[in-house]
Amino acid sequence: MERKLIITGLIFILLGIVLGAMGAHYIETLGATADQVDSFGTGTSYLFYNGTALLALTALIKDFDFGVRTQFNGILFGTILFSGSIFALVFLPLAGIEFGSFIGPVTPIGGLLMIFGWFTLIVKYLRAYPK
Repeated sequence: MERKLIITGLIFILLGIVLGAMGAHYIETLGATADQVDSFGTGTSYLFYNGTALLALTALIKDFDFGVRTQFNGILFGTILFSGSIFALVFLPLAGIEFGSFIGPVTPIGGLLMIFGWFTLIVKYLRAYPK
């Protein structure tokens, strides 16, 4: 599990840097609006937040008396859905691709999965270590 946390955290941070640079220097040249650039920044920020937090969790997990597989999956898939849907909502229209309205609801679903992962991790920790 530690290896998955580390690799996922590092990938999220790498993607945050690469996509953040793209958002800062490239998408405006494609005709992105200020709102689209801001949204893109939100997507990259959440990659950074969760990547950094997963690396921190790796340092702590050795001391836990419980597993975090379900929480990791919530954070992993939540971040992918949340940030990925934001990137799609920005890039697809810029590329002239009509996607309908199905991508919009994916963002809050991803957010809920992230919340689920981190919230249930807190609950598990408090149950395992009540004092």
